[in-house]
Amino acid sequence: MLDGLWIATAAPAVDAALAALTASGAIAVVATPRLARALTSRGRAVTVVGTAEDATGWIDSTRYAAVIGVGAGDRDDWAEVLAAWSRATVDGGGLVLVDRAAAVELSRRALCAGLTALEQRVAGRWTVTSGRVLRV
Repeated sequence: MLDGLWIATAAPAVDAALAALTASGAIAVVATPRLARALTSRGRAVTVVGTAEDATGWIDSTRYAAVIGVGAGDRDDWAEVLAAWSRATVDGGGLVLVDRAAAVELSRRALCAGLTALEQRVAGRWTVTSGRVLRV
Protein backbone atom coordinates (compact mmCIF):
# COMPACT_ATOMS: atom_id res chain seq x y z
CA MET A 1 0.00 0.00 0.00
CA LEU A 2 2.82 2.42 0.77
CA ASP A 3 4.46 1.62 -2.57
CA GLY A 4 2.39 4.39 -4.15
CA LEU A 5 4.15 6.94 -1.97
CA TRP A 6 7.55 5.99 -3.39
CA ILE A 7 6.66 5.35 -7.02
CA ALA A 8 8.05 8.74 -8.09
CA THR A 9 11.56 7.44 -7.31
CA ALA A 10 11.21 5.28 -10.43
CA ALA A 11 10.74 8.36 -12.67
CA PRO A 12 14.40 8.65 -13.81
CA ALA A 13 14.44 4.99 -14.92
CA VAL A 14 11.05 5.34 -16.64
CA ASP A 15 12.25 8.50 -18.38
CA ALA A 16 15.38 6.65 -19.57
CA ALA A 17 13.21 3.77 -20.83
CA LEU A 18 11.03 6.21 -22.79
CA ALA A 19 14.13 7.84 -24.27
CA ALA A 20 15.49 4.45 -25.36
CA LEU A 21 12.14 3.62 -26.94
CA THR A 22 12.19 7.02 -28.67
CA ALA A 23 8.59 7.43 -27.61
CA SER A 24 7.25 10.58 -29.20
CA GLY A 25 3.57 11.29 -29.04
CA ALA A 26 0.93 10.69 -26.44
CA ILE A 27 2.08 8.80 -23.34
CA ALA A 28 -0.38 7.17 -20.93
CA VAL A 29 0.38 6.45 -17.28
CA VAL A 30 -2.08 3.90 -15.88
CA ALA A 31 -3.64 5.00 -12.58
CA THR A 32 -0.46 6.43 -11.05
CA PRO A 33 -0.75 10.21 -10.63
CA ARG A 34 2.44 10.51 -8.53
CA LEU A 35 4.53 8.92 -11.25
CA ALA A 36 2.79 11.08 -13.86
CA ARG A 37 3.64 14.25 -11.90
CA ALA A 38 7.26 13.15 -11.53
CA LEU A 39 7.51 12.51 -15.28
CA THR A 40 5.86 15.84 -16.03
CA SER A 41 8.49 17.58 -13.89
CA ARG A 42 11.11 15.85 -16.08
CA GLY A 43 9.55 17.42 -19.19
CA ARG A 44 7.32 14.53 -20.33
CA ALA A 45 3.77 15.18 -21.49
CA VAL A 46 1.75 12.36 -19.95
CA THR A 47 -1.90 11.59 -19.34
CA VAL A 48 -3.16 9.57 -16.38
CA VAL A 49 -5.71 7.00 -17.50
CA GLY A 50 -7.77 4.49 -15.58
CA THR A 51 -8.07 3.77 -11.90
CA ALA A 52 -6.17 1.50 -9.54
CA GLU A 53 -9.20 -0.79 -9.40
CA ASP A 54 -9.55 -1.13 -13.16
CA ALA A 55 -6.27 -1.32 -15.04
CA THR A 56 -7.90 -1.91 -18.43
CA GLY A 57 -11.35 -0.27 -18.45
CA TRP A 58 -9.94 3.04 -19.71
CA ILE A 59 -8.87 1.66 -23.07
CA ASP A 60 -10.70 3.32 -25.93
CA SER A 61 -9.90 4.13 -29.54
CA THR A 62 -6.92 6.31 -28.56
CA ARG A 63 -3.54 4.77 -29.33
CA TYR A 64 -0.50 5.91 -27.37
CA ALA A 65 3.17 6.08 -28.30
CA ALA A 66 3.83 4.49 -24.91
CA VAL A 67 1.87 3.09 -22.00
CA ILE A 68 3.40 3.03 -18.52
CA GLY A 69 1.82 0.54 -16.13
CA VAL A 70 2.55 -0.28 -12.51
CA GLY A 71 2.01 -3.50 -10.60
CA ALA A 72 1.45 -6.14 -13.29
CA GLY A 73 3.84 -8.43 -11.39
CA ASP A 74 1.37 -8.72 -8.50
CA ARG A 75 -1.69 -9.48 -10.59
CA ASP A 76 -3.17 -12.90 -11.28
CA ASP A 77 -4.64 -11.52 -14.52
CA TRP A 78 -1.31 -10.10 -15.70
CA ALA A 79 -1.56 -11.68 -19.18
CA GLU A 80 -4.88 -9.97 -19.88
CA VAL A 81 -3.66 -6.68 -18.44
CA LEU A 82 -0.45 -6.66 -20.51
CA ALA A 83 -2.41 -7.62 -23.63
CA ALA A 84 -4.80 -4.71 -23.05
CA TRP A 85 -1.97 -2.25 -22.42
CA SER A 86 -0.23 -3.47 -25.58
CA ARG A 87 -3.42 -2.96 -27.61
CA ALA A 88 -3.51 0.64 -26.37
CA THR A 89 -0.17 1.41 -28.04
CA VAL A 90 0.59 2.16 -31.65
CA ASP A 91 2.44 -0.48 -33.64
CA GLY A 92 6.09 -0.10 -32.66
CA GLY A 93 5.14 1.83 -29.54
CA GLY A 94 6.49 1.15 -26.10
CA LEU A 95 5.22 -0.54 -22.99
CA VAL A 96 6.97 0.33 -19.73
CA LEU A 97 6.29 -1.85 -16.69
CA VAL A 98 7.17 -0.59 -13.21
CA ASP A 99 7.10 -3.20 -10.51
CA ARG A 100 8.66 -4.62 -7.36
CA ALA A 101 8.47 -8.24 -8.54
CA ALA A 102 11.62 -10.19 -9.41
CA ALA A 103 13.33 -8.93 -12.57
CA VAL A 104 13.42 -12.38 -14.14
CA GLU A 105 9.65 -12.77 -13.66
CA LEU A 106 8.99 -9.35 -15.17
CA SER A 107 11.14 -10.26 -18.19
CA ARG A 108 9.22 -13.51 -18.61
CA ARG A 109 5.88 -11.72 -18.48
CA ALA A 110 7.04 -9.08 -20.96
CA LEU A 111 8.22 -11.77 -23.37
CA CYS A 112 4.94 -13.70 -22.95
CA ALA A 113 3.11 -10.47 -23.80
CA GLY A 114 5.03 -10.33 -27.07
CA LEU A 115 7.27 -7.36 -26.30
CA THR A 116 10.54 -7.09 -28.21
CA ALA A 117 13.77 -5.19 -27.59
CA LEU A 118 13.44 -5.65 -23.82
CA GLU A 119 15.46 -3.54 -21.42
CA GLN A 120 15.47 -3.42 -17.63
CA ARG A 121 16.57 -0.73 -15.24
CA VAL A 122 16.68 -0.71 -11.46
CA ALA A 123 15.40 2.29 -9.52
CA GLY A 124 15.78 1.59 -5.82
CA ARG A 125 13.37 -1.24 -5.08
CA TRP A 126 11.60 -0.81 -8.42
CA THR A 127 12.38 -2.68 -11.61
CA VAL A 128 11.50 -0.90 -14.84
CA THR A 129 11.03 -3.28 -17.77
CA SER A 130 10.42 -1.80 -21.20
CA GLY A 131 9.90 -3.15 -24.68
CA ARG A 132 8.35 -2.52 -28.07
CA VAL A 133 4.91 -3.65 -29.11
CA LEU A 134 5.01 -5.12 -32.60
CA ARG A 135 1.94 -6.37 -34.36
CA VAL A 136 2.51 -9.19 -36.84
